Amino acid sequence: MSYEKRTKASGRLFERAKKVIPGGICHNLRYFAPYPFYVDRARGAYVWDVDGNRYIDFWMGHYAHILGHRDEEVVEKVSSCIRERGYHFGLVNRDEVKLAELVVELVPSAEQVRFCSSGTEAAMYAVRLARAYTGKRVVLKVAGGWHGASTDLSFGVSCPFDEQETLGLPEGVEKQVRLIPFNDWEGTLKVIDEVGEDVACAIVEPVVGVGGFIPASRKYLLNLKEELESRGAILIFDEVITGFRISLGGYQKVVGVYPHLTVLGKVLGGGFPIGAVAGKREILELGSWERKKSERVLVGGGTFSCNPVSMVAGITVLERLKDMEGEVYPKIDSLGEMLRKGVEEIGREFGVPVVTTGFGSLFAVHVLKEEGRSLRSPEDVCTYTYWEMRDKEFRRFLAQNGVCMIHAGGAVSYAHKEDDVESTLFVVRRFFEGWKR
Repeated sequence: MSYEKRTKASGRLFERAKKVIPGGICHNLRYFAPYPFYVDRARGAYVWDVDGNRYIDFWMGHYAHILGHRDEEVVEKVSSCIRERGYHFGLVNRDEVKLAELVVELVPSAEQVRFCSSGTEAAMYAVRLARAYTGKRVVLKVAGGWHGASTDLSFGVSCPFDEQETLGLPEGVEKQVRLIPFNDWEGTLKVIDEVGEDVACAIVEPVVGVGGFIPASRKYLLNLKEELESRGAILIFDEVITGFRISLGGYQKVVGVYPHLTVLGKVLGGGFPIGAVAGKREILELGSWERKKSERVLVGGGTFSCNPVSMVAGITVLERLKDMEGEVYPKIDSLGEMLRKGVEEIGREFGVPVVTTGFGSLFAVHVLKEEGRSLRSPEDVCTYTYWEMRDKEFRRFLAQNGVCMIHAGGAVSYAHKEDDVESTLFVVRRFFEGWKR
């Protein structure tokens, strides 16, 4: 059955949406042609659309649901909070202290933490703190790195990276951000040398997200940190995706490279809105109310910062991950590896140069333009793969056959089973049976 026939109710909703929402979508990533399916409910490893179709979900709430959708313990604790205590105070509450203590305990580089409501906000504040702490101006970011849509970081996100990312930026702001090539130390050092002593920080996803879940090498991260420190600059890790997912301590714990600041979100909120900046006390204290205005960094947080529901959900998930560390991570990492290997075997079976990238429970699928290329950066993905097919024919084919992915990849949750991976590989096999380029 065609996608349109399976999703008639979604088609009608999209027509309604286009009348009141620009393009019919409030987050561009969620669109694919001819229209996205509209979700009605979710549970475990699955979502159901308004037409009643079930999908194996690897998007998992923007990778936030490490335990799966509608985890019973999270539902119980959040429901109890709402019934017995309330759902928004706009004042300090005991749970923000407990969640902050957990972050400081689990994240190796965290001496203090400041919460806000999204990863975008947290990255924006991290860059602001870096400039204030160093007294320098220029921010380095990876070509293909995504840190939210703040003015400072809306550069070099999507292919081609040298094109303007968005209208509406103030004149001259592009001079304050320079792109560096991921996993290419010589190329990165060249950019640093060009900027000279005005480098304030580099912000890096240690497993770059939109670009294909490609992990940074330990040597690259160590070189970057040492070079920045020698110039009085700082290193920021954006672990919004990898924090508490790659390990309890994030990717930094796995590779043993500890940044000065870490941006967190997603898993941290237990499925509810959250963002956080964690790191060195002397940097974060620049945002303290105790400092006079002329010596203080404005780190807001917003109306819903430290919302009790997000705090309770975050505590619940982090405590469960602590208790089940030896069970959760081996399972999701094993399923992630099963998916990656399975997809590459299908490529070999049909003579299609398919490669996968990823780390742990994260995975992405690529079709090479020519056999034998390795993918070490988002720039490699843009140059050497049919990257445009990810959100066009591949994503649509998967959705038509009951699998939800975005950017031809995703994240495995603790709720997924081997059967879900095998079912997904069956759909992938059907896609590559008919692959032609």
